[in-house]
Amino acid sequence: LYLLREYITKHVEDERVKDFLKLALTDTLRGAASAGTGWPYISPRKGKGKPAKGALTVFQNTVRQMYADLREVTKVPLPPCEIQNVFGDSRERQALEDRQVKLALTSPPYLNNYDYADRTRLETYFWGIARTWRDITQRYRDKLMVAATTQIVRSRYQVETALSEEIRDLSPTVYEFLQKSVLELAERRLQKGGKKDYDLMVALYFNDILKVLKETYRVLANGSRFCLVLGDSAPYGVHIQTERIIGELGVAVGFQEFQYYELRRRGGKWKGNPQRHKIPLREGIVILRK
Repeated sequence: LYLLREYITKHVEDERVKDFLKLALTDTLRGAASAGTGWPYISPRKGKGKPAKGALTVFQNTVRQMYADLREVTKVPLPPCEIQNVFGDSRERQALEDRQVKLALTSPPYLNNYDYADRTRLETYFWGIARTWRDITQRYRDKLMVAATTQIVRSRYQVETALSEEIRDLSPTVYEFLQKSVLELAERRLQKGGKKDYDLMVALYFNDILKVLKETYRVLANGSRFCLVLGDSAPYGVHIQTERIIGELGVAVGFQEFQYYELRRRGGKWKGNPQRHKIPLREGIVILRK
């Protein structure tokens, strides 16, 4: 893996080919390395207990599959179009005009305390993008929308006022439900050994979601749709119907309506965990129409 990285970065001159090979090598890491590659918070230094696989073989197979995919998609004639990547934050105003976009698609972080910054620790360490937990926090975790308790410094907030007043002004019913849930979580955390900051996580999550809804609404053309793949949550047994709340907030922002389509049920694999709640969860698609 090290030799492949050195060769690609130092000897491949065509930038497009270099990007292609770097992507293939990134995908190879978890299949070939003996480093810990499980859920977040598992250090890459902790081995999987199995020997490393032949990195070159895994890499070659990945490159061949990616190349075959590219050959396949280029068989279909496509109309000429311009592709533009905007490196920005959808919670803030972007360099896009009003009503410029005809379709918005996303799968935002689920409200399930999953640390997306830590999830790529193996890859960021390998490429030298980050070297420590602090690096990951300062460069990435602190910049992500809040969806995990590891992002929260509790001393910065007051539970009673953490939820945005703008939510209250736009939708009093949504605000009342969320505020009640936040305060209930604040009480329950004191009864739990881990005392996780689920109360602040819920408040700050929907504060960020509201910003995304407002900016997406601005750039969407009339009649266009905003589609979000997401799941609900039940931290400490308090059910947060994420799909309904986001849908109602979207309507409060100005969208005409929202629809929800369930894709699957979630949480079944945790049935044997006595510490887990018994609330059935689901995953689906929220579609907001402007």
